[in-house]
Amino acid sequence: MGLGAGHTPAEWDAVGRRRPDVRGRVERCIAVAEATVRLLAGEKVTIDTAELVMLNAVLDKPRPVQDRIPLTLGTANSRLLRWAGEHADIVSLTGFGRTLADGHSHDSRWRLDQIDAQVELARSGGSAALEALVQHVEVTADAEAVFAARAQENGVRLSDLREVPFLLIGTADEIVAAVRRNRERWGITRYAVRRNALDPLGPLLPRLAEI
Repeated sequence: MGLGAGHTPAEWDAVGRRRPDVRGRVERCIAVAEATVRLLAGEKVTIDTAELVMLNAVLDKPRPVQDRIPLTLGTANSRLLRWAGEHADIVSLTGFGRTLADGHSHDSRWRLDQIDAQVELARSGGSAALEALVQHVEVTADAEAVFAARAQENGVRLSDLREVPFLLIGTADEIVAAVRRNRERWGITRYAVRRNALDPLGPLLPRLAEI
């Protein structure tokens, strides 16, 4: 089960709700996550708060086949990172910053010191696995040109951009080396990629699985 606080206004519009501020989204995400985990465990749940209302809620059917459904929580928010480190099975590092005026794009938190801080928060509460949400995958012999374009677009120093776990760009050997480096530096062992990344990454999976 994967959850996040929902940074895009269109996501809230789709369910007929006004998007709360950052604090409200974080509070609601935690409330929903805690309630859902309890419901999946077979508990009766009653919550009456500004973020969530459930009165004697029970998930009697369908019941999960697994004894416990693993929880993935994706975020770059400091409080959610700490909470996820304590309660989730997987913390997905999104690298998302403030949502921009178009309601969909966002600032990036891709500086290496920012990533170090996010990982430290996620690690402070437990032993959840770390995942990176990859924004771009490209197998190319000219990684420098791609990184240079992304650096201008994201406003991140080129030296940092070459190291971030949110991009997998380069030759097959360079991408494998990057995945190894991310594991050694941050302990990242999982990656979420977009559908169009499956074909270029497919041939690399046997090598990546050995890392």
